[in-house]
Amino acid sequence: MNPPNFEAPIDPLAPAPSGTSGRSVKPWIFLGCGCMTLLLLAVGCIVGFIFYKIKDSEAGRLTVRSVQESPAAREALGEIQDTGWPMGSISVEGGGSGKATMSVSVKGSKAKGKYFATLQSVNGQWAVTSGRLQIDNGPSIDLGGGSAGPGPARDSPSLPPSDTAASGGRQLRADRAAATVWRHVEWPGQTISFDVPANWMQLNLNKREVEFRPEDRKAYFIGNLTYFDQKIPFTSLMQSMADKASAELKREEIFGYALRNFGRAQGIAQISARSDGQTTATWTGYFDTEEFGTVSVTFLLGAPTPEDFNKAEGALGAILDSVQFK
Repeated sequence: MNPPNFEAPIDPLAPAPSGTSGRSVKPWIFLGCGCMTLLLLAVGCIVGFIFYKIKDSEAGRLTVRSVQESPAAREALGEIQDTGWPMGSISVEGGGSGKATMSVSVKGSKAKGKYFATLQSVNGQWAVTSGRLQIDNGPSIDLGGGSAGPGPARDSPSLPPSDTAASGGRQLRADRAAATVWRHVEWPGQTISFDVPANWMQLNLNKREVEFRPEDRKAYFIGNLTYFDQKIPFTSLMQSMADKASAELKREEIFGYALRNFGRAQGIAQISARSDGQTTATWTGYFDTEEFGTVSVTFLLGAPTPEDFNKAEGALGAILDSVQFK
């Protein structure tokens, strides 16, 4: 006689019998994979939507159009064949004002590069305030600003009438007596010279850049030079630069400006406060050469604090006054 067939009670903490673990775990694996897939799809959709909104924004479209229509960009890259998705950040405030920093890859028939632009919106109308094209394995080209969107942007406060004064606001003070002895410096490979206090340290002096500072480093004079490799109509840019500076002065974004030429070089000087607290004076100018086309030169004179700038202003102004373009 066979013994009664009693089933042993099931221990919920005991491991599953061999051969059954796969069937009990697989549903959880499928569920986890499904949730992860949905999460990745959701993230992808959000990122794609953000990219699309930037590309479809007025700032994004203007960024692409400004490099496509730039003669200097076409000269460097050849015929523009393709542009990537514009990337960056856009900040919009009340009243139609806003700022944006954008970048976009550009492919031409001769070369490829990346275009970087800063833009500003006034009364809802965007305008490019500065642009730079970095050629792959090549030079960086200043494309300037001034490109505006369609419609009345050219009549907006960011682009004032052409009768803007040649100067306004605070002007850089020069005092040659701020240093007892001065040193005359020839910019290597250039037809540019200037004077600096004899006790200032020379930190850089080459064909593209110069830099001098006092021993306490509470002031600085830096020069940078960029070749356009073609002649650009920079004379017509001067009034636009003055218009832009005048608008910035009215918005209290700079302390002052002045159109200022050094011989054959035409440019504009500005005094402003940087976001890191430094007060700076800049002069940006252009001149033509027979061999290299138009050359852009920027002189940066500043100090780490407003107090240091006030102390060094006389010497900084005297340095700028001494600049000569032969």
